[in-house]
Amino acid sequence: MIPIELHELFGLGVAILVGLFGGKLARRVKVPRVTGYLLIGLLIGPYVMGLISQDVVGELGVINDIALGLILFAIGNEFEWSHLKEVGLRELLRLALFETIGVFILVTFAFGLLGFDWIFSMLAGTVAIATAPAATLLVVREYNTRGPLTNRLLALVAVNNVISLLLFRVIHSLMAWQHGGPILGSILAPFYEIIVSLALGYLLGKGLAIWEDHLDELPELLLVIIGVVLLGTGAAHMLKLSPMLVAMAAGATVANSSHLHRLIYVEQRQLEQPVYIAFFVLAGTSLHLDVLPQMGLAGVLYIVARTIGKVGGIWLAGRKMDHLPQIGKYLGITMLCQAGVAIGEAYEILDHFPAEGELLTTIVLSTVIVNETFGPYLVRLGLSLSRELPDDSSGGNPLEELEELTPLEQERS
Repeated sequence: MIPIELHELFGLGVAILVGLFGGKLARRVKVPRVTGYLLIGLLIGPYVMGLISQDVVGELGVINDIALGLILFAIGNEFEWSHLKEVGLRELLRLALFETIGVFILVTFAFGLLGFDWIFSMLAGTVAIATAPAATLLVVREYNTRGPLTNRLLALVAVNNVISLLLFRVIHSLMAWQHGGPILGSILAPFYEIIVSLALGYLLGKGLAIWEDHLDELPELLLVIIGVVLLGTGAAHMLKLSPMLVAMAAGATVANSSHLHRLIYVEQRQLEQPVYIAFFVLAGTSLHLDVLPQMGLAGVLYIVARTIGKVGGIWLAGRKMDHLPQIGKYLGITMLCQAGVAIGEAYEILDHFPAEGELLTTIVLSTVIVNETFGPYLVRLGLSLSRELPDDSSGGNPLEELEELTPLEQERS
């Protein structure tokens, strides 16, 4: 019998179709679709059924880059200055600082007490800050939630990841210096990546805002969005920048300089569904079940300290928000998803510092299985407890959902 080599496009088709099936099953048992996508991906992936091999997953890595670019671009759109002032910029920063400092301190000290080097411990604390924007955004859009907690959740996820990415660059430089790297290079590297990434994102966002004044037809807007995301992601890889910061900065620039940014939300969502399904199914195939038994005490402490830091930090910050008690009570449990940003940071350490990177990657990959499996359900639970799920959130026509504005935009209109 002639062996058949699985083509990557066949694998992509399988990912989308079985992902749709997994999403339908998830809705029947009343859990978020993203959980269905991840679990069905895990089932057909190389660690269970082997329908999609690790080689095919690697060849489809560009899908992950595109999806993450679109997700971060959408998250950046939540940084509309006028809306941030309505929500309360000081309040948002207080929530972000209490949560990120709580996570960083608890995870760092937990690892330090286990005997790990303090720079490595701080690196683990930095990675723990990151929250998965993709899973969080998809749950919010799936259930069409609206209200004070939803508004703060999306903005806080964006701030959360910016802080993680910025702090990661600093701790990464400390580790480079610890390993004998040049002091000047270690100091300048994070400034180069951060400043140039934000500047590139700003220029791309301004370019999109200028282009919209010269549109010949509406479908052209979708092509411009795709072009901006692809151009920004590709340029970031070539220039050794952060694709996530570039995409987020472009989205934030569009939100504050484009008079068609609400229409951009709608146009972007026409593209999102197949890309997001493929992204999460492939993420599920990449969940390394083989590292789960290796998680050990460090992995357990990572999950526990991170959870206490996020939930406890939000609760402490929310004590001053008597007018919105649900923020302090329920926002914390919606912040526990973790995947792309944390995995990207762990793999970067693995590339530059193999000894420390192997340990950190094992911890992150094993805990991601837990956080991404239960995290989306906790997002839904927090939004439900805060009474921000519409009465008809149990189902709906997915074609109609694609035509709707984001929850934030519906509230503004």
